[in-house]
Formats: sequence, structure tokens, C-alpha cells
Amino acid sequence: MRMLTLGIVVLLLGLDCMCVAEETEPLPGALDMAEALLQRQAYVCENTDRETLDTLHRDLREAQYVLRRASTDEQKKKEMLEQREKASKKLLEILQSCPRVQEIRMTDSLVKAASLPPADLPGDATAFLFRMEQGDGPVRCVTDKLDLSVNAEGTRFPVDMTEKGTSWVLVTLDRIPQGRTSIEFEFNGSGDSQTVVPVETVTMAHGMLGVRVLSDDSGNPTPAMIRLVWKTDGSEVKPANALDFGELFDKQGAATGLRRAQIPGELGARYWCIPGPFQMALAPGEYKVTVLRGIEHAPVQDTVTVVSHQTVERTYKPKRWVDMRKFGWYSGDDHVHAQILSNHDAGMVMNWIQAEDVRLANVVKMGDIYRTWFEQRGFGKEFRVEDKGYIVSPGQECPRTHEELGHTLAMNIKRMVRDTEQYYLYDTVFDEVHRQGGLSGYAHVNSGIFQVHRDMSINIPKEKIDFVEILQFAALGTSIYYDFLNLGFKVTASSGSDVPWGGSVGEGRVYAYVGKKRFTADRWFEAVRRGNTFVSNGLMLDFTVQGALPGEEVKVTDDRPLRVKARVWGDATRDLPAKLNIIVHGNPIRTITPEKADQANLEADFTIPAGQGFWIAAEAEGRNGTRAHTTPVYVVRRGLRFWKYDSFSELIAKREASLAEIEHIVAEAQAGRNSQGKADADRPVTELAQQGPALLKRVEEARRIYAELRTTAEREAALRK
Repeated sequence: MRMLTLGIVVLLLGLDCMCVAEETEPLPGALDMAEALLQRQAYVCENTDRETLDTLHRDLREAQYVLRRASTDEQKKKEMLEQREKASKKLLEILQSCPRVQEIRMTDSLVKAASLPPADLPGDATAFLFRMEQGDGPVRCVTDKLDLSVNAEGTRFPVDMTEKGTSWVLVTLDRIPQGRTSIEFEFNGSGDSQTVVPVETVTMAHGMLGVRVLSDDSGNPTPAMIRLVWKTDGSEVKPANALDFGELFDKQGAATGLRRAQIPGELGARYWCIPGPFQMALAPGEYKVTVLRGIEHAPVQDTVTVVSHQTVERTYKPKRWVDMRKFGWYSGDDHVHAQILSNHDAGMVMNWIQAEDVRLANVVKMGDIYRTWFEQRGFGKEFRVEDKGYIVSPGQECPRTHEELGHTLAMNIKRMVRDTEQYYLYDTVFDEVHRQGGLSGYAHVNSGIFQVHRDMSINIPKEKIDFVEILQFAALGTSIYYDFLNLGFKVTASSGSDVPWGGSVGEGRVYAYVGKKRFTADRWFEAVRRGNTFVSNGLMLDFTVQGALPGEEVKVTDDRPLRVKARVWGDATRDLPAKLNIIVHGNPIRTITPEKADQANLEADFTIPAGQGFWIAAEAEGRNGTRAHTTPVYVVRRGLRFWKYDSFSELIAKREASLAEIEHIVAEAQAGRNSQGKADADRPVTELAQQGPALLKRVEEARRIYAELRTTAEREAALRK
């Protein structure tokens, strides 16, 4: 039997260890109570709307987060103390207004209270709110959650309440059997005081719900992402055949099949992947059903009423609002983490990418200097999995350092490339990946985390890199990307979800142009190698310069006009375009905005002088915040780089500063040896110290490239006049 204890224990990931003592709280246990009320509002405080409870919970959570941080300044601390005080007072008012509060006054004897009125329930959950008085003392909140399928040894559940004062106690019950159920709450106070409260519940018989999702292409059943919410209490329901990806995730990230879609608005919720039709018993009531099939399909939203002893069937066919294959573009996700050791594992991932309509997934084995995760049964063509025009292809995320050089990706490899004795020499991996016919790239460039700019400063000038991720976690980040383009280096735009840390596969995706040829993995990889790509998490882009696609060159010998054509379009059920920008050297030179409220299409068609060369790209933003961006078209004037010439000195200085950072971390690692000359016990420091000379040699080679760029700039000065 579980014993209910006083106090509040809140575990929040990422918080500093400093705790706020319970006695300093105006209402101890308030945060837990606010969260429990939000989840069980329908059973104990239906007269308070969920929005109020959500705001209350958010305010208390924010206050606790800030107050637990040692770095909080005094002014911010004062604000949060006031916010917590106000929210605690509001919570107490809500508790006092709840219509079904059971009063308990503890005495120094055994008391068996009268049975509470039977609770008629539509489903298998409920909650009871008690106000327990036990002498003089402070007011506090206490919560407990009982699962009757687990607590099956008896029918009496003890609640230990030894502290004096007033306690608001919320006990929630889950997995209550159908029909009549009798239990007792045993409140144990100080000394010999005890109050037993009998409780009876009566639950209604289940009904049946059957769901089929059909492909808009074939009309056949298809995997899909689905969300079921019981409107009675707002609880999420797991579909009967939902796939649980946790077994594929090595306990990394969000290791579950319940995936949060990073989508603006109400669609940004949690979904399960279903491989096909399902039927299941459900508590009677209304259910909100949402079905997603990736960004090329309109979402489906429906309300279904389930009735006891009856079966209701629903068939959904999410409409494809755009088919990019007809334009020659095929979607991919360059960054999917999942173990694939069997056909079963591969089938799970295949169902997921079909549910999200992602044509190719690069499923990566991940490593660091210590070990690897997300094992694969093999690499190369023989270990690709293809089904109905969808492809799962094994790749890698390695080398991967957090505080030194950043994370790398590889696609289309024949075997994993990993050598810890050369772990900080990323080019050795890039060269071997290319020798195998694969593609090398950098992860997380959109955010710049893990110091990825450092190794980029070494290996992009050496033309070792094929692609970089500029769209991830619903964020488009181009600052670092533009810096390298502005130095005249060709860099292909890519995108990946990084599940299980991300929400769902393809939430940010890269489109590669295969054209009219039959879609194959090899053709898709070759399109990425050419740079014929754009990235998106909602909007679609079409962009050419003088007929050249993203990633291609337009060679010119004079200052002739070049025709630029661009188009962005979206769907009202997801997002409509708010802005289309034509970007040259990182700055918008033409911006198109909607003229109508429901305008789904923005276009640009104009000419631009070739000048002395430049890179030019299209970028778009949706009204709800979705983003899209193309790889540039490179306009190359004979004898000149396509770089941002007027800023070359500042741009080179940035890269040299990145190289100086590498020199600094190598020096720190080498200084980490002890008085006997032995290396530091920390393996990353040891390896960095040992590999430092070879890494510094690469830094020096990169410095020479930047020095040559300065010479190139001097040579071009006369030509540019």
C-alpha cells in the first residue's frame, strides 16, 4: 500500500539543485495541487475553467523555477515571490469554491464517517477533494494518485496526515473497474486519531470506436499520426495499436511513442503513430480526434460520440493540399535516431515516416568518444528499406563533441566511420564518408550549439562538407550559414528532426530535386550533393534564377540582367505565407507580402543585374511562424568570387576567431597533464591533448586559406572597380 506523505516534491529537469524550503512557501504543495486540479478539473472544480487553472499552474511553475536558481537577481526574486503569493492565494480561493469538498475533522479516536454519495462516472477515473482539520497550524496542499489496477491488495488506502493544521487533500483514482467499486480512505492523524471514509463509484459500460485512415493517393489504409482526447476531462487516449518507439531510443530524449508535434497553434499537441486501422473499447462520451499526415496534407479534426454498448466507426482521408513529387521534389529527414536491428525495428520506422509522409529518412547511429547508441544491423544499399515509395537509409551522427567542435552527420554510407584516436580530426571522417560515396554535414547549425562553428571554420573552406542543418525544432537559423556563404563557400541547406529529442520525423524536412526521373535513394542523395534543396516545416517554395535551381551556378561575363522567379504557397489549415523574401548576401532585396487576408500564394518575378556576382536565395515566413529557405543560386562573374566583398575582412576575422578558440581548448587540454607528465584522467581532455598537434596543423591549414582569401580580395579590388 502507498503511504501519502506531506510536503511537496517537485522534480523539474534542468533546474539548479538549490531548493526553496517548504516553510517559506505561502501555501506548501501549491504547484502539485494546481497541476492535479488542471488534470482533474471535471471531477472536483467544474465551476473553474481550465484556462484559469492553466494560468495558475504556469505562474506557480515559473515562480518555482526562478526561485530555485542560484543566479536569480534580487529584483527578479522579489517579482517571483509576489507572483507565487498571488497565485497561492488564488488557488486557495478556488479550493474553497469547489462544490464537492468533503470535510474531515480529526479527533483523538477512531471515526468511521458516513459513506460519500456514490460517484457516477462515465469513465475509469475520478478525484476526491478533502479539507482536513487537525488542530491549529498552517494551511497546506497534498496530492496523491492511486491506480486501482496496481493497488489491488485490498480496498482500504491509508493516508498519513501527522502534521497539525488544515490540509487540502486531492486524491485521484485511475483504472477504476466497470460497475460498482467500493474502497475506503483511511486518514491517520497524530496520536490515535483516525478517520475512515467509505467511497463508492459506479462506472458506465464502454462503447466501441473504430478508426481507419486512408491515403489520399491510393485510397488504401495508411499509417498516420493521431490524437484522441476524451472531452469529459481532457485526458489523452492511447489508440489500441499505437506504436511505442521507446524500445528503439536507447532511453535517450523523449523515449516514447507519444510525440509532441512542433506545430503552431492548437495542432501543436501530442500524437501517437498508428500503423493502420484500429478498434477499441472506450468510456462513453465525446472524443476529439485529430489526424495528421505530414506537412503536405491538411489535418483532419472531428468529434465522435461513443455510447455504451454501441460501436461507432470513422474513416478519415486527410486531403493532400500539395504533392511536391509532381514538381520533382521529394522530402527527407537527415537526422532520425532509432535502433534498427530487425525487420520489426525497420517496420516501426517505416510506419512512422509513412505516417508523416517523409520520403526518405536518414536513420543515424550516434556516437561520442566513449560509446555509440542507436545500433544498426548494417549500412549501405543492402540495409536500406523501401516500401511504397518510402525509404529508410542508415547513416551516422559521429564525430560528436559538445564543448569542442560540434556534431556531424553522414548519409549514404557503407559502414560507420569512427576512430577515437582521431576523434577530433573530423576531416578524416569526412574524407572516408566521401570515399564511400556518402555525404557529410553538420547538425544543429541553425542554433549554433555545441561550438559547431569551430570545425565549420576548418573544413568548409576545404570543401569537405556537403550540407548543414539550418531548420530544426521549428526554428530557422541562418546567421552562421550566411557567414560562410558570404565568404564565397557553397553550402547546401538541410533539415532534420533529431528525434527522439525532436517531436516527430519530418517536422522540419529537406526537399531535394529529383526531377522527372524515378525517385530512388541514390538520386535523392545526388540531388543533395548538387545542392538542389530547400527546407521547410510548412510552406512550399519554388525558386529559380535564369532557370537555375537552388544549388546551381549562373556564370556571367558581364553585368547582364538575370530573371528571378520565386513562389511560396501554403494551406489555410496549416499556415499561409506572410512574407516572401529574396535574399542576396544575407539581406532581403525584395519582399512580397499578402494583399488579401486569405491569400495562399506569393510570387516574385523580376530581373536583377548580374553585377560582380553574388549568392541569392528565397526565404519565406508563415503567418503562424512556419519557415522555409532554399539553398542559394550562385551567380559567378568570371574572375571573381560570389562573396560579400565589402565585408570580407570582418567575415574572415570571425573565422579566425573560431580557429583561435580551437587553439585555446587544445592548449587547455595539454596543460591538463599532471606533475608527472601524465594526461588528465578525463578521456576527452586526454584525447584532445594527444590529438592536439594534428588538430592544430589543420587549424594552420585553414588559416592559410583565409590568408589566401585576403590576397584574393586584394587581387579583385582592381577588377571590381
